[in-house]
Amino acid sequence: MTHKITDLTEPDNGCEGFMPGEEPKVTLLLDDGRRIKVYDALAYKMGWDTGSEITDEEIAEHGELV
Repeated sequence: MTHKITDLTEPDNGCEGFMPGEEPKVTLLLDDGRRIKVYDALAYKMGWDTGSEITDEEIAEHGELV
């Protein structure tokens, strides 16, 4: 099944930024109300942004339910 991404939230780590080796994650809000956390670089590579679609298979492989 395919879901539409209705919103994308990026973390705000302020002036501290991220710890060395820490990969930033974004939270995708889906049209069914689920929130899925994925790596920011992966979301960019896959084109996952507000208005785009993501499959259940991609969620199972790359996502972390929030």
